[in-house]
Amino acid sequence: PYQISTLDHLFWITENDDKWDKDYIQTANIDAFSTSGWDNNSGFSPIGDNSPKFTGSYDGDGYTINGLRIARSSTNYIGLFGYTDGATIQDLGVTNVNITGHHYVGGLVGWVIGTSTISNCYSTGSVTGTGNNVGGLVGWVPGNSTISNCYSTSSVTGSYIGGLAGGVKGTSTISNCYSTGSVTGMAVGGLVGEVRGTSTISNCYSTGSVTGTGNYVGGLAAYIYDATASVINCYSTGSVTDTTSFNGGFVGRVRFNPTVSNSFWDTQTSGHGS
Repeated sequence: PYQISTLDHLFWITENDDKWDKDYIQTANIDAFSTSGWDNNSGFSPIGDNSPKFTGSYDGDGYTINGLRIARSSTNYIGLFGYTDGATIQDLGVTNVNITGHHYVGGLVGWVIGTSTISNCYSTGSVTGTGNNVGGLVGWVPGNSTISNCYSTSSVTGSYIGGLAGGVKGTSTISNCYSTGSVTGMAVGGLVGEVRGTSTISNCYSTGSVTGTGNYVGGLAAYIYDATASVINCYSTGSVTDTTSFNGGFVGRVRFNPTVSNSFWDTQTSGHGS
């Protein structure tokens, strides 16, 4: 694999999209605060877009990328990686991020599709979307992908948002993950915004405060939409504050009788008995 140890190396990846199908391993911590001044103050340009996507692998090997800055409020697919398809990202921390995008925004990845795998990764800082599907770690997971053993402490702002992921759909799974950051916006969940399709959330929790100003607000998820979706062995303890008609200490709204089992929320800290 290509060995990545400096910010210049990351810049090289962004500038060479014909290499977005290759394998990479990070070999040192990287300071990325200076990215705030890149591209006329728009910051870092994500690795992977709608075309071409990032289809390779990135092994952080336990290292971090610290202080990544992106200010692209009208651009979709925003994160360190903008759009992944069948990619593998593992053992990487993105810390003290300050990221703004439009739709599909995450501290690590904006859009995760195909059979992508994200494992043992985490994010800290702040993530903002001016559009939909925004998460502290990943924005939108609509395919057959797996996110496991990950967490986010980032604060998140936007619509259809979650402390960890903005939404999950298809046959994707999120397991053994948690979020602790504050989440504020419309259609808000402490861990994930929307859970749809035959997707599964298991062995996960959220503890951050959740504040909603529009449809669907829940301590763990904003809403669970399909009968084939599952939430298993999960809990939330964060406060839930809202101005909506669909709200709950655990889930804002549940439709079509999905599976929710062995899960709970704290009625006192959430401020919701139901």
